[in-house]
Amino acid sequence: MTTSLDSPRPASPLSAAWAALRQFWRPFLLIQMGAVLLAVAFRVSPAFRSACAAAAAWKIAGGLPFSAATVAIAGGLLPELAKLVALGPRTLAGRAGEIAFNTAFFAVNGVVVDLLYSGEAWLFGGGASVRVVAEKVAFDQFVFTPTWLSVIVLLFLWRQRRFSWAATRPVLRRGFYRQRVVPLLVPDWLFWIPMVSVIYALPVALQFLMFIPALAAWSLIMVFIADRS
Repeated sequence: MTTSLDSPRPASPLSAAWAALRQFWRPFLLIQMGAVLLAVAFRVSPAFRSACAAAAAWKIAGGLPFSAATVAIAGGLLPELAKLVALGPRTLAGRAGEIAFNTAFFAVNGVVVDLLYSGEAWLFGGGASVRVVAEKVAFDQFVFTPTWLSVIVLLFLWRQRRFSWAATRPVLRRGFYRQRVVPLLVPDWLFWIPMVSVIYALPVALQFLMFIPALAAWSLIMVFIADRS
């Protein structure tokens, strides 16, 4: 996924976030409504539940390698394919290293999120009561996400600086979080809080499977947010 972390900073750290939201609120809502419809289908359709059970069995059998591979495809390769279709082969020119880094990152991200879901089930329980779902959403979005997103931003800045820590260190001066992370955190919350509310309302075995298409959709949106910011 391309990033615009080195683009000129907007006058306000929130201005880029609000501009993206004004432009992309429709696909945000469309994807979120799709997730709700899938959750409803799981509750009312025995055939859909059977298909989900089979997919959950594949995921359990595949373990963390399954998580790494599927998220690498959904978050790393699918956006590149979308850009290739929309913009043509020029999008790949000279970007082999960047694409490899993005794919490797999303593979790691898949493992991290899988472990997050397992850890939350241990911490808060595997049920889908309002209390359990609210606790998981709060931990996910207000503890895990602000922390992990800062790591993500730092990793992509490090890549943009040719993996030089000396060149990356000055970015960590005062204002790093406000200027670099907050503009991404706001649209992240508005997209993912409704999404993970649906995800955590599902059985634990299915939560990661719902995360995969949600991430694919989010990554596609973020490609175009980045290209326009």
